[in-house]
Amino acid sequence: MNFANAINSTKQGIKALEPQVLYHPGNFYVAEMGIGTPPYTAILLVDTGSNTTWIQGEGCNVCFPPKVGNFKYKESWTYSHVPCYHPLCFPRICHRNLCVFYEKYNDGSHSRGYISFDKFTFPSQGGGYVSYQNVVFGVGLDNKNIESSRLRGSENTVAGVLGLGSGDRSILKQLEADTYLRFSYCLPHWTNRHNTHTYLHFGQDAQIRGTGQAIVKKTPLLPYQNRYYLKVLGISMEGKYLQINPNEFQMRVDFTGGFAIDSGSSYTYLVQNAYNIVRAEIVRYLQAYNWNPTVHSELPYDLCYDVNPTENQKFPSLTIHFLEADLELGAQRVFELFYSNTFCMFIIPTSQQGTNLLGAFQQSDFRFLFDVKAHEMWFVEEKCHLN
Repeated sequence: MNFANAINSTKQGIKALEPQVLYHPGNFYVAEMGIGTPPYTAILLVDTGSNTTWIQGEGCNVCFPPKVGNFKYKESWTYSHVPCYHPLCFPRICHRNLCVFYEKYNDGSHSRGYISFDKFTFPSQGGGYVSYQNVVFGVGLDNKNIESSRLRGSENTVAGVLGLGSGDRSILKQLEADTYLRFSYCLPHWTNRHNTHTYLHFGQDAQIRGTGQAIVKKTPLLPYQNRYYLKVLGISMEGKYLQINPNEFQMRVDFTGGFAIDSGSSYTYLVQNAYNIVRAEIVRYLQAYNWNPTVHSELPYDLCYDVNPTENQKFPSLTIHFLEADLELGAQRVFELFYSNTFCMFIIPTSQQGTNLLGAFQQSDFRFLFDVKAHEMWFVEEKCHLN
């Protein structure tokens, strides 16, 4: 997408911003936009689990290699630093009266740099563009472990993160006049990733509907800042309710724990106690086929099988029981194929004090709609690559 042409062709009357969503290796999903003047074409990781949008800046000290190069923020005519006293400078960490951000992610990676202003240009409906001046975002100058854990390899096209959380610094909140704090997406399953894109829809353009036997369901968004937390009652496997204490999924009084939906995480994370029960039940279930786990130390998963599933011998499904709605995860959203016949469970444990996360792999081929004002999340199963 050529954002260089957007300088003179931006249609200010069209406010239905509509970035494309594309699959990126590692079960990540990305969106494309222009930042600065002249615009730098930025491909950013779509992340509902964080609020700060950031991009790696020229002159970074600890860097990863984006294929398109770093954002030359000093050359943007519309760039400026956010001062320490600005209301979106929080927590108030500053260097020489300039606001500093620090984002740490579940996989141990982090980004640190300056909170900044610049012009953002998004694709909109009808083939045009819509631009917003003075959007607050981060220029990352210290980006540790990003290449190895989130954005892999020399062919990496991704330059940062698009923060779609519910906090004040998120793109959703900053552009509230047009987003109405409402957005939707549909992430295609990795098996349908080639030459496929979907869209991020915002505001009135964000709609959801069922077709055939696909029924739209909704569950409350819990009133905690920054992340989209959900009330989880339990997990079942092939209709069997697993004996997991519901407290494993609840927010604690110190605001740790809980269960959140996070498109920026490729995996689903479960706290250790819940993970141990899910893993043990799956192992027991598959022992009926005389399937035994195999060790693949080169992969970051501790439950793998070297097998050839059939119609009568296949991996189990899981269901996450939200308040008022069940999310049914077929086997294709529980195990991923890595080699010709190696399947690994795409769920990993996190610390007992950590947060349970529903990652992008398990969200694939569902449409999700977030209505922050109504405190609701809607979802329906959908073949995303067909829409």
